[in-house]
Amino acid sequence: MTTALVIYLVILVLIAARSARKVKDIPDFFVARKGASALAVAGSLVATILGGSAVIGAIDSGMKLGAAASWFMLTGAIGLFALIPFAARAYKHGKYTLPDLVENLYGKGPRTVASIVIPIAWTGIVAAQIIAAAKLLMTFTPMEYTTAAIVSAAVFTGYTLAGGQLSILRTDFFQACLIVAGLVLVAGFALVNGAGDAGVLPSRDLPFPFNEGFSPFDLFLLILTYGTTYTAGPDIFSRVFCAKDVHSAKKAIAVAACVLIPVAFVIGILALFGTSLGDIQGARITAIANAVLPPPLVPLVALALLSVVLSSADTTLLSSSVIICRLFNIGEPQAAAGSANKALLKARIIIFLNGIVALLLALVFTDIIGTLLLALAVYAGAFTVPVLWGLLGLKAKPKFVAAAIVAGGALALAGKLCPPLPGTLGTHTGDFLMIAAFIVNAAFLAIGRIKK
Repeated sequence: MTTALVIYLVILVLIAARSARKVKDIPDFFVARKGASALAVAGSLVATILGGSAVIGAIDSGMKLGAAASWFMLTGAIGLFALIPFAARAYKHGKYTLPDLVENLYGKGPRTVASIVIPIAWTGIVAAQIIAAAKLLMTFTPMEYTTAAIVSAAVFTGYTLAGGQLSILRTDFFQACLIVAGLVLVAGFALVNGAGDAGVLPSRDLPFPFNEGFSPFDLFLLILTYGTTYTAGPDIFSRVFCAKDVHSAKKAIAVAACVLIPVAFVIGILALFGTSLGDIQGARITAIANAVLPPPLVPLVALALLSVVLSSADTTLLSSSVIICRLFNIGEPQAAAGSANKALLKARIIIFLNGIVALLLALVFTDIIGTLLLALAVYAGAFTVPVLWGLLGLKAKPKFVAAAIVAGGALALAGKLCPPLPGTLGTHTGDFLMIAAFIVNAAFLAIGRIKK
């Protein structure tokens, strides 16, 4: 496994070096000069969505959710289908990042707020990818968690700052195929081998769609705080903005959503099978692979999983870093000679620093799904309603938009951090705060609405 890992890392370095030579300016680095085909964008969407925090975290949650873990990807597919009607307007008004879109819809004030809030939330997403990668390395190598996290962060941070968007799009389609094939392979062996004494359906009853660990109300909250980020999330828009035209963008979104549906049920099978293994160290998906696969296939599946973790991580890291770059006007057209090289250097420094912060978070918080949902909930509470409001063609005064973002994000954060209170309703205090985030967000926009 160690030899295979070294070879894999060397290949990544070679790809990054080749991509770095082709990056000439900020448009190359940020959006691959808006020249990507529908297939390339679809592959990048799938690779980004099927990242470690989603796949590994969802399967890890099987002890609580069982087959209902399928809902993580199914709500993602729902969110992508909901984005298709808005894709044309988003492509028209966006440039490099979601805050660019917010500025074109509402003005500079809301853009500044978005440029501050989103990187904070998205650094948590990057940390979730580091956690996922570290858990993989722990399972297949002798590394301790801290060492594995540092190695993981160093690899994808270096890869991202070297090649930017060009290298990401080049590798994402291949990596998406790897993860889908890897998941199907492991699930197939789990179904065959699970026909024995352990069984793929353990005695504990955790069926799909709902069970004792996942209720319809939980699904509502998941759609609200997780599924909506696939309709109005920075990473999704960063893929859309790379497409060569609107038609390609819409086609890519539809293809990615269709791929997620069968993959969701594969994840559900693996999550349910994983409950038969009891308590384990590291990632549960790798424990399943070790239990059901022939030994020669285990390293291949491990590298497939690791590659997708890195793919999702570099996309998320780049999205967050580009927003910070735009906040400080890095990459704006300048007449001075050599400005392109200076802008690229500054962008790479920001990526490096952003990666360091994410690593520090990953060393403190080691729960993938908890870290992921905390970051996504803050984003969803702050931005989902304003983004969709603007894409529907509705207007609002900038100060009310900014207030909606801050209030919604603050309530969402409070909802995720609030401890359960005594009483039946008290146990849902955090959930009520999450719902209130969307209501208050919409109320600010409605009060500040500008009628045509």
